[in-house]
Amino acid sequence: AILVVDPDAMLPFPAMGQLGMPIFAGVGSASVPDVSEAISQYRLAWREAGHPGDGDVMLRLGIYVAEDLDRALSEPRESTMTYYNRVRRGLIRTADSFGGERRALRAQRLADLTYEDALQDRLVYGTPETVANRLAELRDELGLSGIIMEPNVGGRIPPDQVSNSSHL
Repeated sequence: AILVVDPDAMLPFPAMGQLGMPIFAGVGSASVPDVSEAISQYRLAWREAGHPGDGDVMLRLGIYVAEDLDRALSEPRESTMTYYNRVRRGLIRTADSFGGERRALRAQRLADLTYEDALQDRLVYGTPETVANRLAELRDELGLSGIIMEPNVGGRIPPDQVSNSSHL
């Protein structure tokens, strides 16, 4: 079984490592450094439990590819920022009933998030070469078993552009 976990929650990561279970982590409202820390906790618990190897970690993140960098950054911009605003509003709405201060802090982080910040540590957008290079870096840096493409962050990128991005 694979558990989809939120890196901001952190608690499921060590529990899954202790149990020797694979994980499927999504960047979502977190950042790559957040995910890296959570994966480290998973692997520490994995080793402490005596399991062989490093565990099986899949990562889902927003990926968008276009023939040139200008298009790769401009085409998904509105959709991407719509996503982060929607997540922020959801965190605010639910903070009183679930997760309290932690959710409110996550909402504040997203309120301050610029598109450039998201591109820096939450998404992989670019040309085929730059995206391939960044994915290889992430695979090696985080010790990933695989990467799953989230091709339409925010769900507002036109289908022909999503198809072209996936093809590239």
